[in-house]
Amino acid sequence: MADIRGALGLCLISAFAFLIPLVGCKGRSTELSEEELKQAIADFDFDAGLPAPNFQPPETLEQLDATYAWTDKKVIDPMPFLQKEMADYKPPITPQEAMKIHPKDEKDYQEILDAMKIQPKSDDEVAWDSTWVHHEAGDVNSLNPLRMSSVGDFFYVYLTGVSAISSSIDLEPFGDGRYIKSWQANDDNTIQKVVLRDDITWSDGTPITAADWEFTFKVILHPELISMFPAIPSSLEDVKLIKAYDDHTFVIFHDNSSAVNDMKLDFPIIPKHIYEPAIAADPSLTDSQTFEDQENQPVVGGPYEVVSRERKQRIVLKRREGYYMHDGKQVREKPYFQDIRMEIIENPTQAFIAMTDGRIDDMEVPASKWKTDANKEDFFKNNVKVKHIAWSEGHIVWNTGSPFFEDARVRRAMSYAIDYDALINGIMNGIHEQSSGPFHPSAWFAPQPSLPKFTLDLDKARQLLDEAGWKDTDSDGIRDKEINGKKVPFSFKIMLSAGNPVGELMARQLASDFGKIGVKAEPRQYEWTVVQQKTREHSFDASLGGWGSGGDPFSTENIFGTDAPRNFGQYSNPKVDELYKKGLLELDRDKRATHYQEIAKILYEDQPYTWLYYRADLYAFNKRMRGYQFSPTGPWYFAPGMHSVWKAKAE
Repeated sequence: MADIRGALGLCLISAFAFLIPLVGCKGRSTELSEEELKQAIADFDFDAGLPAPNFQPPETLEQLDATYAWTDKKVIDPMPFLQKEMADYKPPITPQEAMKIHPKDEKDYQEILDAMKIQPKSDDEVAWDSTWVHHEAGDVNSLNPLRMSSVGDFFYVYLTGVSAISSSIDLEPFGDGRYIKSWQANDDNTIQKVVLRDDITWSDGTPITAADWEFTFKVILHPELISMFPAIPSSLEDVKLIKAYDDHTFVIFHDNSSAVNDMKLDFPIIPKHIYEPAIAADPSLTDSQTFEDQENQPVVGGPYEVVSRERKQRIVLKRREGYYMHDGKQVREKPYFQDIRMEIIENPTQAFIAMTDGRIDDMEVPASKWKTDANKEDFFKNNVKVKHIAWSEGHIVWNTGSPFFEDARVRRAMSYAIDYDALINGIMNGIHEQSSGPFHPSAWFAPQPSLPKFTLDLDKARQLLDEAGWKDTDSDGIRDKEINGKKVPFSFKIMLSAGNPVGELMARQLASDFGKIGVKAEPRQYEWTVVQQKTREHSFDASLGGWGSGGDPFSTENIFGTDAPRNFGQYSNPKVDELYKKGLLELDRDKRATHYQEIAKILYEDQPYTWLYYRADLYAFNKRMRGYQFSPTGPWYFAPGMHSVWKAKAE
């Protein structure tokens, strides 16, 4: 039988045990008998959060298949697909030649990436017994994949998790052939059927089944649990039900025919046999011995499993034989690394020293060191560095609910007042590119031709402020305006997170720029938790921030849609709301693109944000590392992504 110690605490349970300590090995709760356990599960309403509780799908798989005609969707096993795609690839230069480059421009960076993305021609090239020492700047929040919220959480989940759907390097969804056999949809894409492979197991040996998908869906949307999963529930909006029809087949029923229905299945799965009894006994997900065990050595379904965890220090993972072997046969690609050690080093200087010394294999290099310490000979002794422009952007968000920024003419004036050359080429050392809107120009949904970048134009800025009624009526150098019978000086605060030297310099530069048009801006730094609270409560005038990008623009409705959860600046435009709805319901990608392009143009005119730059991904890799590539979201979060990375044997 499967080893259920991980599921039910550290007490040894045999097939003859009748007392099961759900929260009891450490004496924190009373023991439950087998009958009491069954009753606890029966009493807990796992269906409480279903969006459509009265929805009645076909009762059997036979009825379902008789009702709908199915069309196959793309299913790919990402590593064999990549290896076949690159079988005849010949890089313009060899990795050995790339290691000698001290890059100075985009051509150099591209040459390095082109050389280092290679896959091994034979197993003899790979150091199969090696360890990948990966740097994380902050601790992993939780080893429960549903609770992921930090960058480290996502990295961990991509190594250990299982999901039916993944995204390609171009951010296009596909069925993940490591775990599923087929993925089909009805004619309007409102119903999708997934058939799992029969050779997938959890790390405790229990088969992964369709019931795990149905159970996870119910847990994510449960009203008692939903607040514990910050990054997941919104992805399942408009999903009626996920139903398991047998061990290998589940079906997802959507409310609407939508272009993003394919992405609704891209969420991590938890094992039902572990979490069902534990949640029934402790819905807080905190007090149970089971949850404590899962936070230290969780049951997982992906290529790697947890060996040990030292909070705020490291997480050690090992290659999971049960992932790539089944019944004595190899059924999936063997993961390249024997171990992966996630080293958590919060101090960027200490992390950089470790990278320089060769004690870690990769890191995201701080921008402040990119053209200084990362250009020194001792850094290049062990490492190569690569740069890639991401779809992420940095901006100033204007609170349109503030009397200062409720008028679009004022917001445009602020955008014309900025010295972008001083900001981009001075403070940021030319590392990042100036932006003009929320969508990167290379994205399929961005306006073509690209929207023009704002340039410094103080005369235009002053004219717009005059038109909006902000004038210096008392000759004190600060513009003012009568609001509700009272003269109000144009004096506001720029909020930013403390401990960010580059952000501080940017805020000072912006304050100086705005002073030239008679507007007083005062930078104000807060701890990150305070910044989060103030943005949620809209208790700020302006704030420095940034957003990463997903593969589809529908997610930005959460930022610019009226009353949307992340609409911190309280922006509202009915035309934008209407276009978001059209973009979501249109299935043809080219037609969808026109809706989002129109949104970008409206946002450009309204300037609810002043977009400052598109962020460059700045990474360093040990010279023995190979196989890394970059998508618009970076090197990791696509398939195969981090799983294509390997270490060459030492020369």
